[in-house]
Amino acid sequence: MAEGLPHAKVTAAGHPTPLWAFDAPPDRSAYVGEAKGFWLYAVAWPATAGYVLAEEVVLHDLVESLPSALVFGAPSPYLHGED
Repeated sequence: MAEGLPHAKVTAAGHPTPLWAFDAPPDRSAYVGEAKGFWLYAVAWPATAGYVLAEEVVLHDLVESLPSALVFGAPSPYLHGED
């Protein structure tokens, strides 16, 4: 259970959403929270990339609308468990 103040906040579905840090391998940072009944996970690699959550981050549900300028790149090997 999350205790205390959140470690980060993002905007999800137009609402401020708290995120709490949880244990992760030392090469990455990980946060978890809940918005509108869905679990949100933010995993940043390298670990210092987690500082991006100190800025204003707005999440968009791509099911609702797809931005015209969405850029796709090569998938990260970290998404497939290849270290």
